[in-house]
Amino acid sequence: MVALLHDSSPAPSPSGGPLARLTPARIVAFAVLASIPVKLLSDKLVDPDLWWHLKTGELIARDWIPSVDPFSYTVNGQPWVVQEWGAELILHALRSGFGLYGILFYRAFAVLALYLIVARMMHRCMGSGLGMWALLGLTAYAGSANWTERPNLLSFLLFVATLALVERKDNRIWLFIPIAALWANLHGMVVLGLGLVLLVAATEWLKVLLRWPESDRAWAMRLTKVAALGIAASLLNPYGPGLLAHAFRLIGLVPGFVQEWGSPDFHEPGAFLFLVLLLITIAGLAFSPLRKDPTDIALALAFTFLALQAVRNLTLSAIVLGLVAARYLPSALDTIPRRQRDRQEVSAGSSALLNATGAAIAVLGLAAVLIVSFPASDAPEDIVDESYPVAAIDALDRQGVRVFALDGWAPLVIDRAWPNAHVYIDLRWDLYGEQLSRNYRRIYFGHPAWDEALERSCTTHVLIEPTAPIAEVLRLSNEWRIEREDELATTFARFVMPDGCEAPSDG
Repeated sequence: MVALLHDSSPAPSPSGGPLARLTPARIVAFAVLASIPVKLLSDKLVDPDLWWHLKTGELIARDWIPSVDPFSYTVNGQPWVVQEWGAELILHALRSGFGLYGILFYRAFAVLALYLIVARMMHRCMGSGLGMWALLGLTAYAGSANWTERPNLLSFLLFVATLALVERKDNRIWLFIPIAALWANLHGMVVLGLGLVLLVAATEWLKVLLRWPESDRAWAMRLTKVAALGIAASLLNPYGPGLLAHAFRLIGLVPGFVQEWGSPDFHEPGAFLFLVLLLITIAGLAFSPLRKDPTDIALALAFTFLALQAVRNLTLSAIVLGLVAARYLPSALDTIPRRQRDRQEVSAGSSALLNATGAAIAVLGLAAVLIVSFPASDAPEDIVDESYPVAAIDALDRQGVRVFALDGWAPLVIDRAWPNAHVYIDLRWDLYGEQLSRNYRRIYFGHPAWDEALERSCTTHVLIEPTAPIAEVLRLSNEWRIEREDELATTFARFVMPDGCEAPSDG
């Protein structure tokens, strides 16, 4: 059984007929890989950041990259670093050409492509046995919390492409230079790719200095040159060095305000699977008789640290740990005593009919999920998550509306009601800064001076959940009235406008 888990033997001969090709490993491979697009084509669009990315992409296509914020009324006109401009342009093109179905399929097939690359790297270490595909499934679903329809999917792909170049240890590593230039124009996560190459280069130099048996001075020097030129290439973006400075400033600002920048909750399924993967990786390193490569140890430690710091790092950290586990797990499993006939016993018990039944169950099960859950159309009521109050947001599409909306709904206000409606705050925390973010919380929870913050900003409407603390406070106010209410959201309109503030148009 242990041998089967990392079997690298050739596939059965075609002469055995189609059923002979339906090995357990191939069935598991199909189930793991096919489940990824099926899951993502069955889930509705839920990520709130998507909507302001789409509207920004529309602005870029029409007028080029905005230099100041156009969407809010609190920081309107303030300088804005649009660090994901290239990815936003791609998202806009997908929606323009294929509607919201384009975004749905982008999400599904970007994630599938990501794990196809990871599967290829794991295969070089473990072969194509059941164990490799099981490890791939664990690696993939440990990072499923970040399978969202945002620009960072492109960063994930470029990160894994960089990791594959580093793994090969040959001249193809020079391809990282154009990758860095492209990446810097798609997403600020280019700093993670640069950090990956720098970390590996530093570890390789450490191996040279310690006279490690597998050290390679030429490879260390090549990595150093590639890292330096990669940094230079990443400056080929509309902001130059300011992009990297902005990315590091963002890392320092948002952890206190954004859930995905917080530490993972291991009661959540994805985080729990990551913990399982981490324990398997530690076990593989501990029990493998192979000499442990310091580069592998450095990568495992660095990305475990990143994962424990922020939920948003789980996907890439799981991939790194999965690849480290794939390198050491087979030899660790070989240390477990087993009888020589284990492989034959397993093979004898796996009949062609049983394999065909398993394959049919996998195909029919995944097809049933897709048929039942695939959105009937790309209209918002079918493809957008039910938690968004689309009708209430559309009702705000009139001139002069300045709306304090739940931060997760504000991006959809931007996409559907701007330029008539502007928002108090949305999810671009790097733009709004700490003080305005604290004001948002003060208003939402109805803390002292909440009314002053709304008055100073000339807010005309509040769009909030019916049970939110501020909703209870506004119900008692003489200056606000309920304009619209349903089970998802309550819209409050200011009845008495503060001096110097204009009321919105009813047109």
